[in-house]
Amino acid sequence: MSETAVIYMSNGKTYTINNSPGTIASQLDNSSADSDLLKAFKLVNGKKVFINPDHVVAVETSELSNMDTSSQDELTDEQDQDRKDANLKAVKEFKDDIDGNME
Repeated sequence: MSETAVIYMSNGKTYTINNSPGTIASQLDNSSADSDLLKAFKLVNGKKVFINPDHVVAVETSELSNMDTSSQDELTDEQDQDRKDANLKAVKEFKDDIDGNME
């Protein structure tokens, strides 16, 4: 299993990258020597992202088997409908539970 790292941004977004935290940190640190404001990284899903080093909050080690799903940009229609159905079911169960416990 290759080493991966999660980059945490100040807006709460996370990106999972196929690199070690040390490698990512050195790429972000070299930004002062470069004239480019944004740094390019390739995500584990193959997409490319440009990151402003000034907005990085933390970088930590991750494992592909524990990959954060927030690195996925979009859900399929089926996944989105499954999520909505699960949320609706949970809300209905919560409402029934509250109604049964409120007097």
